[in-house]
Amino acid sequence: MLVRFNIKESNVSEKDLATMEKKVAQRFRRYFTQDSTETVVYVKICDRKLGFKVELTTQYLSYDLRAETTDKVSCIAALDRAMDILERQIAKCKTKLARSKHLTPELDVSLPKIDNLEEEPEIYSVVRIKSYDMKPITVQDAIMEMNMLGHVFFTFLNKETNKVSTVYKRDDGDYGMIEPL
Repeated sequence: MLVRFNIKESNVSEKDLATMEKKVAQRFRRYFTQDSTETVVYVKICDRKLGFKVELTTQYLSYDLRAETTDKVSCIAALDRAMDILERQIAKCKTKLARSKHLTPELDVSLPKIDNLEEEPEIYSVVRIKSYDMKPITVQDAIMEMNMLGHVFFTFLNKETNKVSTVYKRDDGDYGMIEPL
């Protein structure tokens, strides 16, 4: 298993990086036993006004898994919380695949017992359908309309690209946009 670091606007010591790499490798070694040279865990570390922000990204049984946490004091503490989140996601993924019987994971390792794991429903129910007219608008107009509605995301027809796009409010107060290819 490879651990790749992306340190953005952060001054993390080499000692902390070595400690973080060792922790990630030890924690996830049992999940990625097969083809361990092809498994990559990406760790992104940022220094923000909220403290250290750590993002973990990896692929597990063809699912892209991602966890993001912040800590005011230490990047290692943020990494520990992100690893907890990623471990819960792996447990959910394994349970979901085992239930579906389409692709049963062939791991001989038992997962640790996680108390607060919610049961995934086999069929998701849509409780409300909302329809609205999509007039072509600019990104700035979409952000303004999203803020006026008090939503955290807004789907719209982008005037510049003529594609359906989604703008969203990020945790750090900035905005992001999702566009199809």
